[in-house]
Order: sequence, then structure tokens, then C-alpha cells
Amino acid sequence: MDMKNAFNSEPNGKGNARAPEVIASKLDDIRDQVRAMIQRGDLRPGERVNEQALANQIGVGRNSAREALRSLEQAGLVRIVPNRGAEVRRLSLEEAMDLYEIRAGLARTAGRLAALRLTTDEEHLLGLLLDQMDAAVAERDSRLYQTLNTEFHRQLMAATKNPRLITINQAVADELTLYLHKGVYSFTQMQRSSKEHRELYEALRAGQADAAAQAFENHVQTGKKRMLDTVSTSPSER
Repeated sequence: MDMKNAFNSEPNGKGNARAPEVIASKLDDIRDQVRAMIQRGDLRPGERVNEQALANQIGVGRNSAREALRSLEQAGLVRIVPNRGAEVRRLSLEEAMDLYEIRAGLARTAGRLAALRLTTDEEHLLGLLLDQMDAAVAERDSRLYQTLNTEFHRQLMAATKNPRLITINQAVADELTLYLHKGVYSFTQMQRSSKEHRELYEALRAGQADAAAQAFENHVQTGKKRMLDTVSTSPSER
């Protein structure tokens, strides 16, 4: 649905009243689809994004695709080049390092808040995710481990009950995907990461705010080191 059609989508003459909500919801959906394409590597850093081809691929109007790309430019995932259109942004190693420093600070705050606000249901869900991550390590399934790792972090951030913190952290994480997709976990890295998650989880479930804050910050800092190891090591050396 493009922006023009969105204004005519409501029956009984109510379309104009709800059009802004319809447009915003649709653009959010389109933006999320394009973001997922970038995160999966379907759209690579430096790759030009043809608006019409993108619109055809996801089944929307060209105007809607253009607006979604503009939104992703504000999020730091896309760059709009005058007279050329949009391209997926390239993230340098230096920029990735800067983002990790920000993410570590956010993690410290998140660990403290989550330890103080964690519910029984949230504790149970995090525990289940950890069990699944352990199974992924045993199977040496790095892609599954990455998926579960992302979900663990998402659920942990949700436990902070701080919407602004969650939004800022997600923006940083989204930008980092422009660099992190270059590598995957080795078996040793998965083992270390899993151990760090367990230590963080134990601090969270015990309500130890300072310990959880330190554990989460340390986890992000060691994640930065894992990233550096991954991108500097060829697959044959892992």
C-alpha cells in the first residue's frame, strides 16, 4: 500500500481520520522488512538500493519504499546520496568500536535496572533461552547461537522496563549489524559467551544490581574483543 492508497483504505468515510495511523504503521512494517534484509546480509554495506525494485520485492508503492529508506537513513543504516539514491551504509572498524563503547555503558545501566525489576516470568524465559543456547553450543551451531543470543539480549533489555533505554540500545545494535555480519562465532567464542551469560543470569535472578551491571558491561566489552578476533581471523584458522 502506498501513501495515497493508505488515505483511502478505511471504509465509511473514516479513512481521513485514521490515515496518519495507517501510514505510520505501514511505514514501520516496511522499515522493519528492509532492516531485516540488511541484518541478514541480503542488502550489503555499500550496495545501492533501487527504490522501485525494493518496492516490487516487498509489495508496496515506491513512495512508501522511499519514505522507509529515509527513516532508515535517520537510524544510520542507509545513506541517501544526491542524484544517486539510497545505499546501505558502510561502517568502519573505528565506528564499530565507538558504538561498542556506547553499548557497554547502556549495558551497565540495563543490568542494574533488570536486576531490580526482573519478574518471575522473565527469569524463567531467560533461563529457557540459556538452556537453548547451551544446546546450540553443544551442536556447534553458531548461527542458531547468534539468533538466541540476540533474543536473550532483547528479553533482558525488556526487563529494564525503560522504553527510552530499550530504543537507544536497539538503535546502537542496529548500526552494529552493519559490521558484525562479517563474522560468526567460533566454538571457543560460543563457550565463553555462554559462560558470561550464565554469570549475568545468576546476578539478575539474585537481584544483585551492582554485580549484574558489571557482568553485562563486561559481556559487551568481551563481545567487542570477540568481534575483533572474528573479523581478523580467516575461516580456515577458526
